[in-house]
Amino acid sequence: MTVFDELNRDIWQTFRRTYGDRDLTGYLDLYDRDLIRAGGPGQEVYGYDRLAADTTAFFTKAAARGDSFDIDFRFTERIAEAGLASERGYYRITATLADASTSVLYGRFHTFARQRDDRWRIAVDYDTDQPPVTPEDFSAAAEG
Repeated sequence: MTVFDELNRDIWQTFRRTYGDRDLTGYLDLYDRDLIRAGGPGQEVYGYDRLAADTTAFFTKAAARGDSFDIDFRFTERIAEAGLASERGYYRITATLADASTSVLYGRFHTFARQRDDRWRIAVDYDTDQPPVTPEDFSAAAEG
């Protein structure tokens, strides 16, 4: 198994599943407790506790409304060596709302991960929607 197979297994496949299932415990387990989270709509910097609180509120509201989400990732750069990794790319979130309407959101991400106890976790997570990502940008990037 290559290091990228391990990253896919430990982070990206699990991220897709837990986000889509609104599995809070599994989702938060993707992140190192010393997490640095930056960017997002508010262009803020914060740590694990704030991520946990925000995600709890988001998943709870989505479940109460009957909304569901699917997230996918494509990569523009993947570097990994000696238990450390830097990965950049695009994400696509497809939201299906309770009224059956859908919307698609694209953005950019850059994560840094570390391997501890034979498992990868995200240590730094940055995302932005600037400059805008097109469906063509997303499709042109590499699958994980």
